[in-house]
Amino acid sequence: MKATGKRWTHLALYLGLVWAAGALVVPRAYRIGFGRGLGIDVDRLPAIAIGAAAMVGVLAVGVAPVGHVVRPCRTPGGRLGWAVTVFVGGTVGLAAGVGAWRSGALHVGGPAQRAALCGVPYALVAALFIAGVTVRLISGVAVLGVVAYGTAVTHKSQQEKEMRGLMASTSLARQELLLPDPPAGYRVDEGNGDLAADGFRVHYVPYAPSTAGGGRPDVAFMVSRGAGRDGGGIIEATRTLGGGAAEIVLWEHRDGTRLTVTARGPGGPADRDELHRMLRTARPASDAEVLRVLRRPAA
Repeated sequence: MKATGKRWTHLALYLGLVWAAGALVVPRAYRIGFGRGLGIDVDRLPAIAIGAAAMVGVLAVGVAPVGHVVRPCRTPGGRLGWAVTVFVGGTVGLAAGVGAWRSGALHVGGPAQRAALCGVPYALVAALFIAGVTVRLISGVAVLGVVAYGTAVTHKSQQEKEMRGLMASTSLARQELLLPDPPAGYRVDEGNGDLAADGFRVHYVPYAPSTAGGGRPDVAFMVSRGAGRDGGGIIEATRTLGGGAAEIVLWEHRDGTRLTVTARGPGGPADRDELHRMLRTARPASDAEVLRVLRRPAA
């Protein structure tokens, strides 16, 4: 259907009413239900429920003057279903935006600007109901972009906060938390690493059998404070343990730290080339890598 000036006016009114509902109702409901934090107090659940019902009601009633703009809003039942959908979708987008704002990645100005932005995700979701592939595509991309960005920066902020807490317990600097590439046939033993006052430890477990037959030795990597001559090369020491097991230790000094690789246990011999490669490839680990090493995957 060809768009007319009257239709565009109705569309603007339709989206404007949805935006106004979000900008006026949601900030007040947020303050009542959540106060100064994101944690939900059980005593405030009734207030949160009332706020959600108020937003749905305002949407369902407020869209009535332009209900013919979108097909679902042409009947009372359709308007209610539309209002619930817009409320849920807009709230998801708003939650992602709030997470980005609280992480410091998004600067939105004062209370008036924040209130105005509260209505945006609801208007974007409402635009998905407007007939026309272009409008729906733009709105869908915008909604997904808001959710993806907010989720990503919130997750990164949580990781950085957790890392700051962990770094308080070690003498190492953040850039000294190094991680080498696993030796061939091994992977990082997630959750069994350690960050203590004396260093950062990473364990590796085999996922492939030894080509020489038998088991594979246990392999560990450690970064610790250690005085030594930088650039002195890799030093290697071997000793025999009880039961026919052997232990190979390689270390080198780098920028005031000592990097150590240890392989011990019965079975096939450790691949020295792979152990040397671990020291050569040790590089600063990302927050996600450090946290994966230190905590169990299910945590």
